[in-house]
Amino acid sequence: MRKKIIVFSFIMVFLNSVVAISQETESRKVVLSELIQTALSENPQIKAAEEEWQASLEKIPQVKSLPDPMLSYAHFGQSVETRLGPQRNKISISQIFPFFGKLSIKGDVASSQASMLEYQYHAVKADVILKLKQAFFSLYWFDKAIKISQEEKEVLQRLARIAQKKYETGQATQQDVLKAHLEISKVLDKILALKQGRKAVIARMNSLLNKPPDIYIGEVEEIDVPDFQVELNELYEWAKESRPELIKVQHLIAKNKKSLKLAKKNYLPDFRIMFDYIDIGGGTTASPEDGRNAWMGSIGINIPIWRKRLRAAEAEEATKIKASESLYRNMENETLSWINELFFEVKTGEEQINLYKYSLLPQAEQSFKASEIGYLAGRVDFLNLLESERMVLMVKIGYFKAISNLSKSLARLERIVGKDVLSRPEGESVKPEALFSPELPDNLDANKKVNGTNIKNKIKQGAKENE
Repeated sequence: MRKKIIVFSFIMVFLNSVVAISQETESRKVVLSELIQTALSENPQIKAAEEEWQASLEKIPQVKSLPDPMLSYAHFGQSVETRLGPQRNKISISQIFPFFGKLSIKGDVASSQASMLEYQYHAVKADVILKLKQAFFSLYWFDKAIKISQEEKEVLQRLARIAQKKYETGQATQQDVLKAHLEISKVLDKILALKQGRKAVIARMNSLLNKPPDIYIGEVEEIDVPDFQVELNELYEWAKESRPELIKVQHLIAKNKKSLKLAKKNYLPDFRIMFDYIDIGGGTTASPEDGRNAWMGSIGINIPIWRKRLRAAEAEEATKIKASESLYRNMENETLSWINELFFEVKTGEEQINLYKYSLLPQAEQSFKASEIGYLAGRVDFLNLLESERMVLMVKIGYFKAISNLSKSLARLERIVGKDVLSRPEGESVKPEALFSPELPDNLDANKKVNGTNIKNKIKQGAKENE
């Protein structure tokens, strides 16, 4: 009996541990930095780019090496008679030595090619991280929109109960009750659509993590409203120094310049050193040298006389330099243009978030509370009450959509610049207006921050952006 109790106790402890671990896993929110680390180690596109870069490094020692020596054998079908005897066989070995500096330049060309592939690898990593961040911020918005919609469903259910009681006491029509339930059905349909959209984002995110598309990803961590304090000119300079594509083209220019240098070196001859060993048969003289094998050393050079071919090769490399320099200027111009566009997109996003937080939301909540009080007092009809509640829902969802969009814009800006645009040097102060949380205010005091805002127009504008 005692043994059974011990076994039962052990099983209960084990099950409780499993349940605790399961609950901890479910409650633990998904962290962006961990997803990025997983993508960097598992994404096949990143692995392919890295392997291509590593393969290019193996090219450097190949092109810097001497060509293989040539070993040859010759047999005299009809012996060549000499004073010391007939020549029967000949073994020759030769080695080509390129003109001084040619192999070194070839190594430099291969090194520049490897550097290009290195920064191509960094560009692929940055692309994957950007896609992952965009999916993460979309997931953040879906989580918030689903949560807000579920909360609004509960509010609508409360309004439906109020309408039902007013209908039972003859203070309202049955149409009010039906409208409330219709609005609840609309919210339920919206929640269903949001959940389907969330699944699509999860599938896209799993593909970046090299996982099956149906692997579940839980609720993501809270994100702070980004603290962006960088000036436009700083972004320009950072991009010139850090953007992988620009650095890659810089190495392309360097490669083409070294190739031009090599093309000029080809006007100079290469050297060939040869050694021959000749097998000689026994002679007919009494000389002690009779039948002794002979050897011979020689040196030769190629004569680069076909100047038309050499000049064409030189012109080709010179043209490639001009093309790569033009490519760099074009890419630099495009980069600065994208930075300019994204910079003002970020600034607009910051203003939009402040508008939602300090104006639209307080006014929408104030309007809803006034409508609810008016409906209870019989001064406001139920349709206006539902309209004000719908505005609150749109504004709340629009607020988190604005945070998601701002985060995406900053992620794209970081991709173009090639570095983190939110980091600040130690000791640098933070603007007070930047220190606020994405959580919505619980009171209406913030309404004083913005005056003269037309709430209905702003809410409708936000609703169109959300769609």
